[in-house]
Amino acid sequence: DGLPADVEGKEKLRRLWLYFRASACCDSLPMVSQTNNAMQRRTFLKGAGVALLLPRLESLGQVTDAESPRRLLTIVNHLSFYQPELIPKTDGLFEKPPPLLANLSDHFKHLKIYSGLDNPAVQNGFGHTPCVGILSGYFNKLQRKNRISIDQAVADLVGDQTRFRSLVFQAGENLNFSQIAWDKHGLPVHQIDSPRKIFNLLFQVNENEKAQQQILAEDRSILDAVFRQAKSMEKRLNATDRAKIGEYLSSVREVEKTVRRQAHWADRTKPQVDYDLKSFDRKSVDDYVGTLLDLAVLALETDSTRAVTLQIPFWEGFKEPDISGNYHDFSHHGQKPEKIKKLLKMEHAILKRISGALTTMKERKVGNQSLFDQTTTLLTASMGSANAHNFDDLPALVFDSRMKTSGHWRRKDTPMCDLYLGLLQQFGAQRDRFGESAGAFDLLA
Repeated sequence: DGLPADVEGKEKLRRLWLYFRASACCDSLPMVSQTNNAMQRRTFLKGAGVALLLPRLESLGQVTDAESPRRLLTIVNHLSFYQPELIPKTDGLFEKPPPLLANLSDHFKHLKIYSGLDNPAVQNGFGHTPCVGILSGYFNKLQRKNRISIDQAVADLVGDQTRFRSLVFQAGENLNFSQIAWDKHGLPVHQIDSPRKIFNLLFQVNENEKAQQQILAEDRSILDAVFRQAKSMEKRLNATDRAKIGEYLSSVREVEKTVRRQAHWADRTKPQVDYDLKSFDRKSVDDYVGTLLDLAVLALETDSTRAVTLQIPFWEGFKEPDISGNYHDFSHHGQKPEKIKKLLKMEHAILKRISGALTTMKERKVGNQSLFDQTTTLLTASMGSANAHNFDDLPALVFDSRMKTSGHWRRKDTPMCDLYLGLLQQFGAQRDRFGESAGAFDLLA
């Protein structure tokens, strides 16, 4: 249920999963490369069917002076952002950032914003359906020049040394027009929309296993299954690694609490009342977007994958205090001030959560660098404006600690694929074209 869609990759991951499940409890297990069978020692805590992949530890010789791997976090907001309050009016440094952009002020030093971008091969006039082409630059079956999405193109470059080639998370209903990740054959990559399924996938939790059922029935943490092994391992670790393990296990426990709280209420029978609550919002920034971002950071931190994609469509809307109505309706505001005001509340909340995730990545050390230093983060939108249903005038925000210059640059009518090609080249791709690209952005200049 949470595995990538392509058959060959899925079979490899299935075999790898069975291999770990069949192994006896032990401190270290070999991680098999899917391409060259190279063996890398990675540490798992195992118990009651749980396999918890730990970050690389210096004390166990897993941190070397070799160059750290590059990672990609891609975040797509299906309904875009209200650009008058996100995009600066002038090019250059962020001297007077608009209100929405100010939520990301802690990261301005490492941020480039491009505005006015276009997807010339995305055909307008089909409602939300062209949104499927945001990461590939394509929506027109008769004239396809590119099949693969940028996140999967990067995954092809970096995904052969990790347990999962890539992971794609979907916040909100997975509708036919919300598919954004495509493999090299033009087939959809599975987008997982359940935090509980993602958590179980990352930490190999099998809720049908008897020992785990007992833990869950007693309302204990699944981490209790590996607690003794973790305490035993601490004797072999230095102070840095002990702190890293403590921080990591605390993070896993906090995410688990949120996931299980959602599952608790999702499984409850809803009361039947003779009342139609038309404006009820059952999604929440903290309980959904925040949780998926936490899981994305954990997936990257443990090197379970080096390519994570998260889409925020929220067709049904958020459930937030003092807001009635739904996100989709607000995004199609018709320039009505009262709707724009509610829309901005939603977007401020989303950007605060993204900023928080970036801050967490700066605080988490993986090997000799912070997770933020190893990760390029792309934040973009499927439409320039959901109100206008246009698929040009697209925003793209790129976060990377290696940037020499930060700021805003307007690139009116420039293909989004120019940015994607520049991104691919940063990951070592030897190519001079991606989709509709006419050139390549130098993202680190």
